[in-house]
Formats: sequence, C-alpha cells, structure tokens
Amino acid sequence: MPDNKEKNKKSTLSDLFGKPLISGNKSLQYSGLGVQLAATIIVFLFIGIWIDKWLETRFIFTLVFTFIGFFGGFYSFYLNIKKLTEEEKNKH
Repeated sequence: MPDNKEKNKKSTLSDLFGKPLISGNKSLQYSGLGVQLAATIIVFLFIGIWIDKWLETRFIFTLVFTFIGFFGGFYSFYLNIKKLTEEEKNKH
C-alpha cells in the first residue's frame, strides 16, 4: 500500500502549474487554458520589454523572457490537459 509521504512528494513546479485557473464546466476549463497560455506569453513578453528599456539593451531580454513564457505556458498547458483528461477517464 502506498505511503502518504509518497503521495505528498509532488514537485512544487507541478503543483504551481498543474491547477487550472477556472474550475467547474469542462468547456470553460478547456477554453480557459488557451487564454492562460496566451496571457502567460504576453506577460513575459512585456516583462522582457520593460527590462530591455530599463537596462537600455536592444531585444535580448524580450527574446529570453518570451521564450520563458512560451515554454512555461506550454508546460502549464500540458499539465492541465493531462489532469483534465485523467479526470474524464476516471469518471467513465
């Protein structure tokens, strides 16, 4: 029988990105994932632009932060899709 300590050993990153922002109706959850992905990329894009202006650099931080937002957003998207599909499998 699995021990409760093993269940509680989820990674912090997985806990942070693995929870959908919208709960309730499945269609709202799936559409909310797209909005969450786009918002993550846009927020990191603007952070990169702000840092580039602050440090008077050309576009290096804009590119770096956009890629961080892109990969972080897709990681979150993947975890949420995985969780939602597992929930639907368990219901049926």
